[in-house]
Amino acid sequence: MTKLEYIRASHREANRKIRAWLDGVQGRLDDRSRMLSWLWRVAAWLIYVVVRMFGGLAFVDALFRDVRYTLHFMECEIDDKSPEEAREYLISRQQEYARRLSYGSVPAKEQKRIDNTFEYLFAKYPAPAPPAEESAPDPAAERHAEIVGGLAEVKTAVDSVASYTDRKDREDTEQREKEAAALAAAEKRRERHSSWTGFEPHPKDFSPKLSDAQIAVLTERMNEIGVFKRDVTPAEITRLLLCEHTEPLQVTHNKIIAMIFEELSAEGLITPKWQMVADHKNCFTSKQGKPLTAKDLSAAKQTAALMKDSKYAIILASIEAVKRVR
Repeated sequence: MTKLEYIRASHREANRKIRAWLDGVQGRLDDRSRMLSWLWRVAAWLIYVVVRMFGGLAFVDALFRDVRYTLHFMECEIDDKSPEEAREYLISRQQEYARRLSYGSVPAKEQKRIDNTFEYLFAKYPAPAPPAEESAPDPAAERHAEIVGGLAEVKTAVDSVASYTDRKDREDTEQREKEAAALAAAEKRRERHSSWTGFEPHPKDFSPKLSDAQIAVLTERMNEIGVFKRDVTPAEITRLLLCEHTEPLQVTHNKIIAMIFEELSAEGLITPKWQMVADHKNCFTSKQGKPLTAKDLSAAKQTAALMKDSKYAIILASIEAVKRVR
């Protein structure tokens, strides 16, 4: 029996039973009252129309469901078979079910229902008892026992894999939740730090807050002071502050570059962590060509007090000039 034939037969049987019940009520009412009989005839017609409508929807729904291991389908299949043929049919169905179960094609929520269905049908169609004088076992019974044993092993393996998968899913979910919580906490810290200083806690560049006009003035004053071994352009200073430079700039004195950037930081024009940025992005080299590290710049800043007052005053005046420009 194909799936479509089974669905059609099931609907015909259901409609036949409904019609029989409606006709039975009609017959009883005919004996009591003609008026009630006619009223019931109208009501029965409406009931039957509604049932047929819902039956059509159920027909479509059944087309997309697997009915092979339902109790009603298998009972329809073995309805016209002998007990021996019915048992052979059940054994073949159970073999097919065991194969599909080993492939993981049967949802876990359906397995218990299908197992109960086979248990009920095998109890309904038991193996025939052999005659007393025959000691040879029944081949069908042996095959059934073998299938049941294999099915138990398959279910054990499937349950083990399902348990591992569930545990792995839980661990992955917990790990994702921990990572999300860590990212959220880091974002809160970043926002809190930004609200305090106005800068990112882990800047990727000097985070400049300078306009083009201010950068032009800063570049001019740097060239006048002689911060670098050669004159620089505003474009070079812009790339330097954004850490987009292609090569580091060579300074004339470590103390001068440290003092200028410290004053810019104090005025909120670049990040307070400018020493770390300069180190990680290889922004400066000493006059000997050695890369300046954060430790070198920190030491240069600490010894800036030994700088001549005139040079110090020029640096401060340069920063003030930059601030005045908008």
